[in-house]
Amino acid sequence: MAVDRICEKLQITLKKPWFKPYLYGECEYRGFRICLAKPLTFMNRSGDAAESILARAKLSPESMVVLCDTLDLPAGVLRLRTRGSGGGHNGLKSLIYRLGTGDFMRLYIGIGRPPAENDVVSHVLGEPSDRDSVVLRSAIMRAADGVLDLLVTSPEGVMNEINGNRR
Repeated sequence: MAVDRICEKLQITLKKPWFKPYLYGECEYRGFRICLAKPLTFMNRSGDAAESILARAKLSPESMVVLCDTLDLPAGVLRLRTRGSGGGHNGLKSLIYRLGTGDFMRLYIGIGRPPAENDVVSHVLGEPSDRDSVVLRSAIMRAADGVLDLLVTSPEGVMNEINGNRR
């Protein structure tokens, strides 16, 4: 959803290249070339798509920002990291395995843990509660803005702005 928001802001339409497992689009923004993509693979195979996306865009993993949800942060909380491990996130593990490095930025969007009576899969793939929906909409907007801010502000500056904030 955050990638969709960036596409709206930059008026980019993502298209599926022939025989590729992702949607892709490019534009120029503030003098920078922006490449946006959404894998069409299962989450735990995200690395397959990312490898192809980076080759198409002629970019290194270090120039990539991965947007991903996480159960480990309360709904609406954002956390930007410049590198790291998979930390139990199968999509990140796939990326690190296929790219051979964890040296890429990741912007986590907290979705919180489900109530004890709900299973994790339903929580991750289902509709958020009304309360969570409000904070997640705000977090998605802030995440999109944060990604674009990375073009003109250091990662540390963006971290100071968005990490932990729930505005």
